[in-house]
Amino acid sequence: MKHNFRQHNAPLGNRVELTEELRRRFESSVFSRPASELARETGLPYLLIYNIVNDRVRSVSPRNFRLIFGEDPPTDRIPRVDGSHFRRMVGLWVYLDDRTTKMDLYNELVADKAPHKADYRIFSGKIQTVERALERKMEKKFLAYGIDRSMLDAWLEEFAALPKTDRVSYRKIRPLLLFLKDHVGIHPNSILHQQMDRYESGRLKSVSQTVFERALRLKKEAERAVASADKREIERLKEKIYGKKPGYALYTAVEEELTFLSAIANKRPKRYLGRGPGAYQVGKCKRIASWRADKIHRDCKSFIAGHPLLPLESLPKRHRAERISPLLHLLVRRAADILSQKEGLVLEKQILTPSRAKTEYERGSYGFTRFDRVPTALGMRKSAFDLMVAQNCDIFRRVGKFSHRWYLSDLYLKELLDITGFGVISAKYELLSRQLNKPAAPVAACMN
Repeated sequence: MKHNFRQHNAPLGNRVELTEELRRRFESSVFSRPASELARETGLPYLLIYNIVNDRVRSVSPRNFRLIFGEDPPTDRIPRVDGSHFRRMVGLWVYLDDRTTKMDLYNELVADKAPHKADYRIFSGKIQTVERALERKMEKKFLAYGIDRSMLDAWLEEFAALPKTDRVSYRKIRPLLLFLKDHVGIHPNSILHQQMDRYESGRLKSVSQTVFERALRLKKEAERAVASADKREIERLKEKIYGKKPGYALYTAVEEELTFLSAIANKRPKRYLGRGPGAYQVGKCKRIASWRADKIHRDCKSFIAGHPLLPLESLPKRHRAERISPLLHLLVRRAADILSQKEGLVLEKQILTPSRAKTEYERGSYGFTRFDRVPTALGMRKSAFDLMVAQNCDIFRRVGKFSHRWYLSDLYLKELLDITGFGVISAKYELLSRQLNKPAAPVAACMN
């Protein structure tokens, strides 16, 4: 189905694009002069002239064009609209996806600009109008996720009604940043999305609540990774921040298998790495080609399959887990049977029952997850989650919030994930959903 986005605002006027051809034409007479000199001659603000000379402005008004270049502007103009709708969409997008920054959006929407030349004035409102194309690009980003105009307008209204989060002092986040830098090797700049020096010097004094909460989550993950003394967990955490490198895999992901092949199967690491393992072991090299990692895994799996009497403790962890998974599956089945009995159902209700008042879960500051996305947040299959909701309809209606569709409080989801017993409840419904092999029909009636 094709969605036609209506024009949200009427055009506020046209501007003149500063094309490369125009820049080349005036390169020696205008753009080569100091910004201060040009500002004095034209009477325009120094900052505006500075941004134009340094290629940080893509267009100017016809009046300013005449003052700067001394001639009438060309007839081709860029249509512009009020930027308030665009800025609301940007705010909602960054709120929903806390891994995307305004600089990321700028580089995506204005692809011909270098990252260090991002013009944040279109986000702050210092430039009140934006090109109509930018507004349409933001609308298309939402449309790509199935969010049409009516739904987008509703979400923007809800987002505007949320209480604005307070800023957090840099002094409060600084210990978290230093811990991540010293113990995991994550540079503060990648979390702040700013140069740390700007905070250290006092030019910037606070961070957003979103950045602070993300740093808190990362510190908790880092503490678990450091406590486990597992290099793989640390490298995975760093990869979560910096992103994966296409075509490569972390050496730590195959290090244990490689050691096993060397010690038990008598296969030298060089045949897999193309070099000695020394540079990898000291951390000088961190990745290997994906095809090499796949070969290590295949050979390890093949050798273990051919030697079924190998001691369990001698196997790499991932292969050890494969050996004991049938036993674990049996234990889960037994636990599911117990939880399906009367005493087990009472325990299930105790685990799922919210510990706070409904008004606490409805506070917007905690955030909400759309109901159809809750299974992913809880690490469950949709059919298993539907069964759990159908069985505990009264509880989920109590903590749910309806606004055009159902949402669950992120606070409640966090509480569930923190309860040790929830894993057993989740496993029970995963098992039941596989046995039934069909969706839970009552869930639609429950959440309506």
